[in-house]
Amino acid sequence: MIKRFKNSRSWRRSDEDGWRADDRPRRLFGLRSRGRSFGVLAVLLVSVIFALLALDFASGGTGSIGEYLSALSGKTSPSSGGELPAPEEAPAPEEGPIPEFVAGQLEDTPEGLAYGAVAAEIPGITPDSIKGVYKSKLDPAWASVRVEGPDDEGVYVLFLKREGETWTALKSIRADEPEYPEYENVVLDGVPEDLVGSVYPQNAATAEPSGLLIEPVEPGSLPSVESAEAPTAGAVADEVPEEERERVEEGLEEARKTIEEYGTAHGGTAGVYVQDLEGGWGYGVNPDETFFSASVIKIPIMIAVYRRIDEGRFSLKEEFATAPEDWAAGAGTLQFQEAGGYHTVEEYLKVMMTQSDNVATNTLTRLVGGPKYVNAVAASLGAPHTTLYQEVTSERAAVPLLDNRTTPRDMSTILGSVYTGQAASPESCQAMVDLMRQNDLQSSLKDGLPKGTKVANKGGWLYKVYAEAGIVAHENNPYVIAIFSKHGSADVEEGKALLKGISESAWQAQGS
Repeated sequence: MIKRFKNSRSWRRSDEDGWRADDRPRRLFGLRSRGRSFGVLAVLLVSVIFALLALDFASGGTGSIGEYLSALSGKTSPSSGGELPAPEEAPAPEEGPIPEFVAGQLEDTPEGLAYGAVAAEIPGITPDSIKGVYKSKLDPAWASVRVEGPDDEGVYVLFLKREGETWTALKSIRADEPEYPEYENVVLDGVPEDLVGSVYPQNAATAEPSGLLIEPVEPGSLPSVESAEAPTAGAVADEVPEEERERVEEGLEEARKTIEEYGTAHGGTAGVYVQDLEGGWGYGVNPDETFFSASVIKIPIMIAVYRRIDEGRFSLKEEFATAPEDWAAGAGTLQFQEAGGYHTVEEYLKVMMTQSDNVATNTLTRLVGGPKYVNAVAASLGAPHTTLYQEVTSERAAVPLLDNRTTPRDMSTILGSVYTGQAASPESCQAMVDLMRQNDLQSSLKDGLPKGTKVANKGGWLYKVYAEAGIVAHENNPYVIAIFSKHGSADVEEGKALLKGISESAWQAQGS
């Protein structure tokens, strides 16, 4: 039985990005599963491997995860690998805005800004949820705010920086890994070390304490913020032909009801957008709501890689090395290999898209020129609200604006450009579709379709976040679909049911 996330952290570590459809033997780049039994032999094998990893890490070894984490902390310097294009040598592919998060001034205190950002987004947040503020001694311009959410929402820490009279929220993590803080530290680059050390004050006995004292929040000092509620599920239909409208509206209403019921039952929200690939028209529910992208962000990263290939900057067969800064927890086995290992671009692409390997993803992002280039590619495809904000890992922020994010309409638009051969060269676009069709992770999108339906898809999830997007080979009306949710149920089965139900409704809307 799969437990809820809050009771099964080890399970989430491995399966953040996809349910595997079967228990076939793992290949070199296969998804490593933890917390789920695949038989006595598998349990024994995993136990032995983790014992060896634990010994390696405890002894400060230089192999596997030990070298990655040592390198991340500055203790060793693994081989740097192949020559990579410098970010400044990576111009935007076309003119267009590059999405960036800009936090406006809400109050002149970090706790005021943090409360405003979280209370307006997460249901159940109250002034009592703000537990205190840490002020950095290493850099007085930085502060962090602890937020304790209701029930199983958990603890979030927001990191803010002051410029002049304005505090800006720049980073956030869900603080639920006291035994493995390095998982969250991956996305805290640039944050002063004493604030990072204050995330888990209970670790002070076993680690160097930050030396900071938490400052209480004065009663009545927080701004008045309207509490978040699941938004009304609003359906839209864009240029749907009259002869298709009745059928589309019936399917769309079913999707709307599914999303509304999910919000009523779990307090979260979801959105979907479908684009008919022959007619060009579309429809959806909450299509322009901003959601955590989870691993679906790997689709625009894939496109960025193929654009670089089209430009001749590197080839599929060219080899590059992983670097310490590429390390991240989550799906995939590259996290257990030492930094500096060489793999081809083709191998990185395959494990990123079929096994959702996060190390491969971060390596490829570095290879193309960084998040700025990926965001420019997304914007050039008509997806200005899609942002690769930070490294891809198993952790998530409190709100989408402090994390990798997108909208259902954006992601459908991106996938539509792949199908029509406009995202990159026609040959590269066909290669992307073929690659996504090799995805053998469990798919709730596929579960909602007739057996045997061909789908080129990518899924992903984080805590209370379930998402999937794909190109569906409908016999009469092929379409792209993007489904996202946030702040809902921590029960994985509920998330799977949500995606499956919406997928079924979209298939109905496209005609049987």
